[in-house]
Amino acid sequence: MKYKDVLRNSLYLDEELQDYFNEMSKKGWRLDFVGYYYRFIKDEHVYKYQIDYTPISSEYQDILKEMGYHEVRNSFDDFRVLENENVDAPDLNTEFVFDKNNKMKQFKKIRYFIYPILAYFLFWLGKIFIKDIVEIGKPVLYYEGFGSLLMGIVFIILSFVLLFVTILNFSILYALKNDKDLKSLKKLNSIKDHLSILFYILLLISGVFYLLKSFITLDLKVIVYLLLTCIIGVVLSRIIKNNKYNSAIAAFVAIAICGLIFPQVQMDDSLFESSTVKTKITNYEKDIKDTTCIYPQLDVLIKKDKYKDEIFKYIIIKTEHDTRDNQNFEKAVNTKSNVSWDSNKTQYVHYEKAIQSFNKKGNTYDNGTYVIKVLKNRIITRYK
Repeated sequence: MKYKDVLRNSLYLDEELQDYFNEMSKKGWRLDFVGYYYRFIKDEHVYKYQIDYTPISSEYQDILKEMGYHEVRNSFDDFRVLENENVDAPDLNTEFVFDKNNKMKQFKKIRYFIYPILAYFLFWLGKIFIKDIVEIGKPVLYYEGFGSLLMGIVFIILSFVLLFVTILNFSILYALKNDKDLKSLKKLNSIKDHLSILFYILLLISGVFYLLKSFITLDLKVIVYLLLTCIIGVVLSRIIKNNKYNSAIAAFVAIAICGLIFPQVQMDDSLFESSTVKTKITNYEKDIKDTTCIYPQLDVLIKKDKYKDEIFKYIIIKTEHDTRDNQNFEKAVNTKSNVSWDSNKTQYVHYEKAIQSFNKKGNTYDNGTYVIKVLKNRIITRYK
């Protein structure tokens, strides 16, 4: 059976929408579903369509049945679309008016208030993926690989798309309230609808990409978490009976769970692996008064020799950063200042500056706190 889907514009005047459905039927397309898109089925029979706002009752249902009208599948409560096989059937006594309040209700859906929160989650998640590349620079790409950068960019784009959709939605609400030109409003709404579709397409592509990448690298933890997130989203969409909101709420919860899970996956304290390196991480714990200062030690196996120089630069930058961060922490503890430490506040420096703090002897680099040993396909950092 041949189908045709058309993106819905919710700002149609009722008579415009009714005329549109009747015109499509004359072209051989029968209306099958009304929602955030219109679905048509190829059918050469010509049908008659009417828009109806009359409150439903058993008597009214009987009248419609006698007249030959039946309701087309519709995911909205504020109006009904009725179909009749007889194009000469009498019209319904529905007065065509542009009901401003009814149109405004269409832009006060719960999902539009969820979108800004979801946009914040996505932006926060994107920042986690690209944080190192922003702060350290190009060497981190050769250490972590390009996957994190791409995922970070996708999540940030998604957050801006959602934010723009929200701004457009409330702009339309404002324009409706102040009786602005309907033609301009339709253009705004068309942009909003296309951006919404772009959001779901990008979300689907990024999810599939990350899942495939996890299967290729056999990252079982990510695979399990992603599959569980998908299952939770699907189950929620079935449990929540209100079909207007279930997909938005399910997507929100699923991405929120991803936002809580992915940082834990990325910040594993014992092992990090990308397409270029496999890193074993151990912590040297130094007791200082009533607290402990943790010095991370890396044992980096380099999978691709051509990236060795850039990976070395990354390790120099990171080790120099960790040295300053821990020295500042120790100083704060020893001076009995009120310690509320955030390592994110210690800034990274460029390689040219970082390498100046190390003394080189053969294949060993020493900055007084760490010793870095460069082997054929390994780089090891140890606290002195």
